[in-house]
Amino acid sequence: MKLTPLDIQRQSFQSSFRGFDRDEVRTYLNVVAEEMEQLRSENEKLQEEVRRQSQLLTEHHEREQILKNTLVAAQRTSEEIKENAKKQSQMVLKESELAADHLVEAAQSKAHNIEKDINDLKHQKRQMLNSILTTIGNLRSLIQSMHEAEAQQDKVSFLKRRSGTPEKSS
Repeated sequence: MKLTPLDIQRQSFQSSFRGFDRDEVRTYLNVVAEEMEQLRSENEKLQEEVRRQSQLLTEHHEREQILKNTLVAAQRTSEEIKENAKKQSQMVLKESELAADHLVEAAQSKAHNIEKDINDLKHQKRQMLNSILTTIGNLRSLIQSMHEAEAQQDKVSFLKRRSGTPEKSS
């Protein structure tokens, strides 16, 4: 049976001969009732505090779980970002290698074309030198022929003067 402060205050005792002093018992019961009221009130406050603390603890557990989930998600996201960055860097590296290969091929092709052009120009130079030398040879021959023709004409003129034939001027 649960006793309340009111139950204690309303409690009555049978009188007996030479029993307890009623006023003293009543005063004591009032003190006990007040003390019980304080204890009950304190108990209610403590129970309310326990409920509040329990609710806070539940909230903290929920927050902790949320934080754990968030941490796991952040770690997963971090790993995904790292993996994506690694894949992307590998793609960029492959693209760079391909671009470098194309540049090397283009440079080699250009170098080959330049080398071919140089060889063509050397060939043209040899042809031009041969042509110039041939022309020089022809001019020498022509000059030689002209000198010889002049020398012969001088001889003819000399012979004509000696023989008395007038000279024609050309």
